[in-house]
Amino acid sequence: MTWLARLLGAALGFVAGTVLRIRRAHVERAMTAAGIAHPARQAAAMYRALGASAFEFLWMAARGPSALRVVSIAPASRERWAQALAAGKGVVVAASHTGNWDLAACAIARHVELLVVTKRLHVRWLDRFWQSTRRRLGVQLAGPLGALPRAREVLRRGGAVAMMIDQVPSPRRAVPVSFLGQPAHADRAPAALAAAAGAPLVIATSCREPSGAHTLHVLDVLWPPARPGRPFIDDATRRATRELERFVMAHPDQWLWMHRRWKPMLAMPCRTPSSSRAEASRVA
Repeated sequence: MTWLARLLGAALGFVAGTVLRIRRAHVERAMTAAGIAHPARQAAAMYRALGASAFEFLWMAARGPSALRVVSIAPASRERWAQALAAGKGVVVAASHTGNWDLAACAIARHVELLVVTKRLHVRWLDRFWQSTRRRLGVQLAGPLGALPRAREVLRRGGAVAMMIDQVPSPRRAVPVSFLGQPAHADRAPAALAAAAGAPLVIATSCREPSGAHTLHVLDVLWPPARPGRPFIDDATRRATRELERFVMAHPDQWLWMHRRWKPMLAMPCRTPSSSRAEASRVA
């Protein structure tokens, strides 16, 4: 199916990115600002990859667990992942829209309890199909509001909680960063949850190989100190953003450049340093 997904995905990507030009100007501007060579060529490759992801998801929905055989963890990342789980505190995954993130999540859920904090799609029927497919393959789902109690329970059981780090956060959770050549804001929620639970923060990405297989990478593991506070949370958030940036620069077609990632914060409230537990209490 992988070759067929790439073929159909190329056609879908051509329609979306070249014929309809859905956010194509934004994608190329963002790539140019980041210093990506040949932005038009890389943008076309990104649309092809998104098209392939759509057909891979349909394949996964039809085939179930057998479709996940194309997903594996990079050899250099296996030990890092195993060590993080072995600590017994659970794992907070700083995830991103890289490769086929849905295949990655479903593959991880086959081996460890996984809760994904996710937003809903605006198209209701598509959202129902998307969410039900992931649930059927073992992924637990929670919306951003009210996710904290469930996340803590999963971590207490030694499971994993995945939270996206490449979306524009709410102002109260925003950390100013530089990302791909432009000022941006990153969400401190994953680092705050890791600090409150004493769990390692695993920075992870997914990458589609030329063969069509998918490889999961652990870019870094950040371990909270004995008494983590706001400095750890903000530093971990920035470090996770830098690691993701390095990955995207090396694999520009593997990230979702269509995001309005650099949208400014309209109102940034004044903050004073707070404890990690108080910070994490606002994650949800």
